[in-house]
Amino acid sequence: MNAYRLQGFRGGIADDPFQGVREAFRFGYGLNIRGEENTLKCNQRLKEDLGSDTVITDLILFYVPASNGSLYGFGDTGKIYRKAGGASAWELVYTDSNGKITGAAEYTNNDGSDNYIPYLYWATETKVSRIKLSGTWPTDVEHDWQTLDGDPSWHTMSEALGVLLICDSKDLAMVDFEGGFNRDAIDLPRSHRNKCLLGLDQLVVFGSTKGDKVEEGWLWTWDKIQPSWIQRRMVAERGINALLQGEFLMIQAGVRGGLYFWDTSNLLRIKKLPGEFGWVNPGGVTIMGGLPLLGVNGSDKCGIYSYGRLNKNEPYALNLEYIPSHGKMENVLIGALTMYEDKIYCSWKDGTTFGTDVIDPDNKAEARYEGLVFDGGESFTQKGFRHIKLVTKPLPKDCTIEVFYKVNQQAEWQLATMQDGSELFDQEGRSKAIFTIETGGDEDDPGTGEEYELAMNLHPNGNDTPEVISATTYFEPLGVL
Repeated sequence: MNAYRLQGFRGGIADDPFQGVREAFRFGYGLNIRGEENTLKCNQRLKEDLGSDTVITDLILFYVPASNGSLYGFGDTGKIYRKAGGASAWELVYTDSNGKITGAAEYTNNDGSDNYIPYLYWATETKVSRIKLSGTWPTDVEHDWQTLDGDPSWHTMSEALGVLLICDSKDLAMVDFEGGFNRDAIDLPRSHRNKCLLGLDQLVVFGSTKGDKVEEGWLWTWDKIQPSWIQRRMVAERGINALLQGEFLMIQAGVRGGLYFWDTSNLLRIKKLPGEFGWVNPGGVTIMGGLPLLGVNGSDKCGIYSYGRLNKNEPYALNLEYIPSHGKMENVLIGALTMYEDKIYCSWKDGTTFGTDVIDPDNKAEARYEGLVFDGGESFTQKGFRHIKLVTKPLPKDCTIEVFYKVNQQAEWQLATMQDGSELFDQEGRSKAIFTIETGGDEDDPGTGEEYELAMNLHPNGNDTPEVISATTYFEPLGVL
């Protein structure tokens, strides 16, 4: 009898159904693959934050965790929301009559009286508005403070090179430390539209698009000293969507889930997000404890993905860490991500419903693991798959595990059963379970075929989670026919 063993899960989601880095799997979600021990267990779940189900009525595209301790959200119909501390509920503080807010940031500059104070800035299609962080809503809002060249899609803004830079069609606009405004700080060739930007040491890196039908995204650098851009690099994707600085500069480009590395010299496509399509909003990225996170849209596997590693001995791994509280991975939108008071916040749209989610520290998420396609190196040899043995940590009360399998890449997963006929491993305190394979594959000889896949559903209870150490499938070669 031969054995196919799954043990170790840090490799993350593979690009290929048959192979990946060591300990990779075909797909999964809600899994914690970066715990202290290399076991398979549930991650924390997301829950709707206080007040978001009634107060938030549009899709937040940018969060700004401000230096006054509040978290601000800027929506796609012009609404501005505030959360005054982690225990506070969301409140609507302002509605911009210009509509969709396409960029927002905090920046400290001269108020005109030699007082250097922090402001909140935000942009709509042709206008920049602002308010002092110490100001009163809506009384102190400086509505239409400045005029932009105009772009209906994005005016992503960020502090870089000591100034506030704002994407504005083919230009970058700038607010300087003295409060001065320059609408054309840098000018790109016509037909380019700046979409995202990021300060990188003595440079600012920004990404542009040439429209929804042109397979060209461009990366640019500038140092604020030169009269124009310094470097540019074309990416053969439909625009640059988001930039994120973790262990390296990561770029999400195009609508087919491309992730790239660029060090301003070498450009490398490093990963593809699962599904045929997938893209990230400019504000849909953040860093959680050194781990880059991306809010993925446009896929049948939408959610909050991580890509990276937590120490040098681990592989760079892609993992679908969180599904928003609505529980859907398709036909939903993720607007923005941020870290606030050491918790991740995520905005979403589901049909006509909107919300902001936050990590639930008291409850784990339902989790799914799907292994790679296994053929034992002999795709031509028929095999008989008979038993599956799980080795786990002692199972907590009311936690359960389901086991599924496929033979020869069937369309539907088959449910494995335990020897007593039970469909769940639910025996509190036990650390071993044996499942049998009685269906699937050849009708006359169930469980037979050339290729095999294993999947598991992990069902937590409150903050307790099942924890799988290994899953071993026993099989025997049956010949080549």
